[in-house]
Amino acid sequence: MAVKKHKLVQDNHNQLDLAALAQYIQLMNTQTNYLPPPNQLVKNCTDIVKCLARATGTEEELWTLLPSVEVFLLRVVNTVHSSVRHEIVTAVLDKFYTLISDPQSDACPATSIVLTVLEGWDSEATLSAARWLVQQSENGPAGAGHRASLSCLYRWLYEWNGTALLGDWVMAYIKALEENEGYDILIEVSVDNLSNLFVSLADGGMRSAIADVIFHVLASMRESTEALGVIQANVADVLTKLARDSGQFSRQILQNIVDIVTAMVDYHTYIYKGEALDGFRAKHAELIDCLERHMASRGCRFLQMPPWRGRCLVVPTANPSPPVRKVGLLNLGNTCYMNSVMQALLVTRQFSNHVMMQMTDVPYWSKMGLLFAKMMHSISTKLNPDEFFSVVKPPFFTKDNQHDSSEFLGYLFELLQSYEHVSDVNFDYSRPALLNGAHRMRHAAIAHVSHSSSDHDAETNRRSVSPRPGSSAAGSSSYKRAAQEHDMMVPLKKRRHLFEGSFLRRDSFIDNMFSGVLLTRVECTTCRSSSLSRDVFRDLQLAFPERPEDVQHNVQSLLEYYCSKESLSGDNKYECRDCGCLRDAERSVLIETTPKYLILVLKNFKFEPKLQVQTKLMHSMFHNTIVNLPTVRSQHNHAVYALYAAVIHAGTTLDSGHYYTLAMDSKDWYMFNDDVVSEAEEKELNELKRSCTPYILFYRRTDMEEAPAPSLEELPPHLQEAVLAHNKHYVETVRKKRLTRP
Repeated sequence: MAVKKHKLVQDNHNQLDLAALAQYIQLMNTQTNYLPPPNQLVKNCTDIVKCLARATGTEEELWTLLPSVEVFLLRVVNTVHSSVRHEIVTAVLDKFYTLISDPQSDACPATSIVLTVLEGWDSEATLSAARWLVQQSENGPAGAGHRASLSCLYRWLYEWNGTALLGDWVMAYIKALEENEGYDILIEVSVDNLSNLFVSLADGGMRSAIADVIFHVLASMRESTEALGVIQANVADVLTKLARDSGQFSRQILQNIVDIVTAMVDYHTYIYKGEALDGFRAKHAELIDCLERHMASRGCRFLQMPPWRGRCLVVPTANPSPPVRKVGLLNLGNTCYMNSVMQALLVTRQFSNHVMMQMTDVPYWSKMGLLFAKMMHSISTKLNPDEFFSVVKPPFFTKDNQHDSSEFLGYLFELLQSYEHVSDVNFDYSRPALLNGAHRMRHAAIAHVSHSSSDHDAETNRRSVSPRPGSSAAGSSSYKRAAQEHDMMVPLKKRRHLFEGSFLRRDSFIDNMFSGVLLTRVECTTCRSSSLSRDVFRDLQLAFPERPEDVQHNVQSLLEYYCSKESLSGDNKYECRDCGCLRDAERSVLIETTPKYLILVLKNFKFEPKLQVQTKLMHSMFHNTIVNLPTVRSQHNHAVYALYAAVIHAGTTLDSGHYYTLAMDSKDWYMFNDDVVSEAEEKELNELKRSCTPYILFYRRTDMEEAPAPSLEELPPHLQEAVLAHNKHYVETVRKKRLTRP
């Protein structure tokens, strides 16, 4: 049956006709087997948004039309092709935001009925859509558009009860502003609307989702003197009305109000002293008396949220770090050994900032910079790192097998250093990478052959740690130390070439950040002559000395053991130049040049010759948050380091198990377990299960200030564009997934 085309916009003027809308919707709902062509359907849906925004009338009058609009929109999103559905939802939300973000607009609350297109979405998908709108807005997080939008949404909350999804959308929008640190907007607009929001809590028709929004706002402003002043006159009246209703929902609302307002009063009585405290109590005497007639449970879940603090809200206590949304990395088949390292490098801020801001045209570095930018500013909580891992995974690592995180880190540093001064123009990633330090990998293999038979002996192996047979992480201290032990038995002329590149490269950012210089002194016990040598290290691999099982190890003692005097005897004798033969000797190590970031690898594994496997040492261990690095005297004042990240191995063997990371960012600790990120505490490092052992420890030199992470607006333009495109694609993917019906 042919259906006549109906216009919602009159030909002779720009006003949208609500009567024409009603006629169109009625016709469409009667023709259940017909929908207009996609282009016309998208336009008609956006016209519906515009019509509703300009509608007038009481809630009862509007509801003669709104149920049919809701039915029509649900039919559209449930029947059209997924690609058309995505286009419709995007157009509706964009038009919806455009209307409510206009400061001159007085959009009708009935407009919120178009949020029915989100029906079936979960809270994370709704939040993702809100994040996208906040980031896409030309106003930016501090723009007038966000103020107008939030003010409009607040007005609808206390004026309108007709849209089930309104509360969920307002909560998502608030959280998106929180994540973008739009606290000034939230505080200013919330104070302006707080009186009406608070009074609406006594409404018997209050929806649970809307009540949650209001409690979220109240709890977030519990440190605001202005907010307390706004609501105090209405607290008694609201509590009285709620107390008259014996329903469970009203009782819960009453209890939440008592808990939150009591927390507001408690906060202010804590910060005021003397006469100021007496003045506060006198001013709010009636409010305090009212609260005392109700018992605060002090168990309100909303009080677990951090308070809003912005420029417009000055509080006398130190500002906590704002809530930060962290992004996890998907495990692509036993890639936890790479995920854990990348999370630690991201919070190594001088390094990750340099990668994003300065290395945008350098092979491999630019790929890492893009990954870091997405890890910081993605609106999703899970990120696929395949684009980066596919080009940096060591070629000798087999697919889908468990590998060593310290080997990956060593290879990654060598790869990055090899390309520091190369242009990224038309770089061919399909060709194998060329490592400048490849010769050091070969020397590491020689050292391993020399010492694999005695790997179990901690006294001879305290500085020659290859954590698994055949490892080849170029550039780490372990292989240089291993090579040196092997070289003690090699004539001087034959081993001169082994020390090429043993000094820091001044033009290398990798060396500037992570490398230090070991000064090794070997003294002949017969003639007391000595020799000095220097080696570059990017990590120190620390062995465990033999101790009784009930004696606890700690990081500081392992460092001191690493640098202590060591006997060279038997098969490991020293070739003394003065004596002209092999002699017993003593060797000791000090740090001549300290790195900015100190990486320590704990030798939690040893090779069992009988079983031909690496077994795990699960010693009792205290992981110091502050360590002192044994140095030469000239470096003594710059050798204190603070722990900020740890890669942890969970499992009983090196060839199995799982890696994850505990790391500090902005003074807060987090657990990065592949794509799951949760809040943590530093003390958890010393409360782990026996099979969970910190393997790589990252320390920052305490005389070095860590730079803050760049905002999205501070990133180079092409990274901003890439992140925004990534976020838009994520929202589109989520919408398609949520809107697809079986």
